[in-house]
This record gives sequence, C-alpha cells and structure tokens, in this order.
Amino acid sequence: MKVLAIESSCDDTSIAIVNDDKSVEFLETINHRKFHKDLGGVIPEIAARQHLEILDTLAKSIKKINFSKISAIAATFGPGLIGGLIVGSSFAKGLSLSKNIKLIPINHLQAHLLSPRLVSKIKFPYLCLLVSGGNTALVLVKNPKNFITLGSTTDDSAGECFDKVAKGLGLGYPGGPEIERLAIGGNIERFELPMPLTKKNNCEFSFSGLKTAALNTIAKNKKTKKFLRDFSASFQHTVFKVLEIKILNSIKLLQKENIKINDFSICGGVAANKYLNTELQKLISTKKLDYHQVPLSLCTDNAAMIGWNAIEYMKTRKIKFNNYNVRPSPNILIHEHF
Repeated sequence: MKVLAIESSCDDTSIAIVNDDKSVEFLETINHRKFHKDLGGVIPEIAARQHLEILDTLAKSIKKINFSKISAIAATFGPGLIGGLIVGSSFAKGLSLSKNIKLIPINHLQAHLLSPRLVSKIKFPYLCLLVSGGNTALVLVKNPKNFITLGSTTDDSAGECFDKVAKGLGLGYPGGPEIERLAIGGNIERFELPMPLTKKNNCEFSFSGLKTAALNTIAKNKKTKKFLRDFSASFQHTVFKVLEIKILNSIKLLQKENIKINDFSICGGVAANKYLNTELQKLISTKKLDYHQVPLSLCTDNAAMIGWNAIEYMKTRKIKFNNYNVRPSPNILIHEHF
C-alpha cells in the first residue's frame, strides 16, 4: 500500500508519500513561523492563506507522482484551525475525485499517537504521552481505532505554557525551543514554581497556575542573562517534573487495572525537547519499559504520520470509498473517528 498524505491543521503545510513497509518515499514540510513570529503566535486567517499558497506550490511536485500506484489519499480533517483544515481537506477531496482514489479523513491526534509505530517496533497496547502546543494527554493506545485517554489537561497545554512564558521573557515564537536553548547550564533549583494537581493521585494535568506564577516571577525580576538562563532552567524542569509525576500515576493505574504494557513513547511538538527525552528515558527505565523516541521530523506536525495512520486503518478495517460528505472537525476528541 502507498498513501499520499496532506497535513494542514495549524502552521505547517506538509505532503508525504508513505508505504506500508514504513518507508517514507517523499516528505516536504513548510513551516509558517516566519509569518507568525512577529505577531507572537499563529493567526488563523494568515495560516489559512499560507496553506493555500503553499499547497498550490507543492501541487507541482504532485504532478510528477504516478497515481496508478497510490492506494489512498489521506488528509487531516481535525482537530485544528478550521481555515487550515478546510484548505487541506478540500485539496484532498479534489485530488481524490479527479484521480478516483479513495479518501481517508484522519484525526490529527491519533496520527501523533500512532507515529511511534512508523519508526519503531512498538507493539499494542502501549502508553503514550501526547504533549504539544494544543494538547497534553496520557493515552493508552490499544490499536489503530481504540484510544483510551487516562488523563488530559484541564486548562492550558504544556506547549501553550511554554509559548506564553517565552513571550513574557521577550523570546521568539514558538517558545519551547527558545527556553530549551536558554536553559542549558542554568540552575534548575533557583526558582521554585508550583506544580498544580501533582498531589492528586490521578492523570489529569493543569498548567494555568504554573503559567501565572511564572509570569508573575518574570514581572518581578530584571531580565539579565543569568536570570533568563536560571529561570528558563527552573521553569522547564518544573514542567517536566509535572509530566513525570503524571506518567508514574498512569503506570500505577494500568497496573491496578491489570493492563500489561511493555512500551512507552512520547509524541507531539514538545517531544522534540532533548532535556525532556533524557529525563523520561531515565524514568521509564526504572519501570522496566522500553522507551521509544520519535525523531524530530515526526514530533512536529507532518504528513508522514497522517499517511501512516491511513495505512494502519486500511490494515485493520474497511474504508469507505470516496466519502465526500465528511467535513472538517476542529474540536474532534482523541478517541473519536471520522
């Protein structure tokens, strides 16, 4: 099987061709950050226009594809920014109709959660931490159509917390990489910040209180080089301690329910953070689980994971041929399917 995939849920426009042997034949992802950086975040209307222009450019590459070998066309239909979803899904529908190839709408969150299987031998069921700019959740991935959310954020996501704090520090967008860069060599113990909900023995996250406390601390201090370095290190460490505590809670919950897992993975944009991966590898090794790190190219939004999700679907269930009535859903949940 060979799938042509399209991703356009936020500020990355991506096209890929993925094979069922896990080889990625083609992948091109164009990020819009330079258009949003000065604005301090993603502007939905600008993002939609960029998707339209970039897909038009990438269409020239598509003309060279031998469509007789394409089994399906997959695209992100949600969740995400509605403008970008409409652009990408409409492009996919038009291509599917013109080439008479089946169309597979994909849940962007499920694609992230399945992405570790594109690059490793991770087996179902496995525990996955989804951590990005829009989501933070611990999910038991049982198979390509069965996702059980053990806990998620009750307010802000970890990635959003990074971005807002980075803005308060006067750093660029997105904030995660900037804070990670500054945190190198910083004192993780200099600033004590709150860790909401960590005293509760559940898998729910909360980052709103941490964000507010961080911004208040920033407002009370001069932004010297030492302050920026130490505060970034302390803040980053605090966020990841929250994640670690909740991961341990989720492992205990699975053990209590007699659900056996052998593997753990992390996905989403924040999964690109090297400090987080280093700390989590140490933690997971103490629980005798195999740790699966997703490469940087698959952490951020990309079409390769969309294509792989479609292949997983086709291996496990029948797909409706050219269902053009399906519409983008900006708020679809992790466990929901199109």
